[in-house]
Amino acid sequence: MVNPIALSWFWRGLKGHSITFAALFASVLLGASISGGLHHLLSALGIHWLYVIILPVILFSWLNKMEPQWFPDQARRRMIARSLLFGSLLIALVVAHFRPARPTDDAPDQAPTQPAPRR
Repeated sequence: MVNPIALSWFWRGLKGHSITFAALFASVLLGASISGGLHHLLSALGIHWLYVIILPVILFSWLNKMEPQWFPDQARRRMIARSLLFGSLLIALVVAHFRPARPTDDAPDQAPTQPAPRR
């Protein structure tokens, strides 16, 4: 099941045309979470756990507010955000399609072995 926060990021990227939240969603979907990496970095630096939770929220909110200054053309922001969203979905589907199937528990990997004879 997908994290509800990631679905919120998808919606913000799709409706609000936010490149920041589209990138967060894409990173979670592809298995390389930007926010998780930031959490590990802050924890490794020895920053208090409360700041480890609050600082990424402040950082991503600030990045979202700065987008109109960095990308003034709304049509370009919309195109980039939607490209990130649908590109990551497409990549995830392609990877899932070409990934080898997992072995099931019903079919053992090896032939059953005979116990060693007793002496």
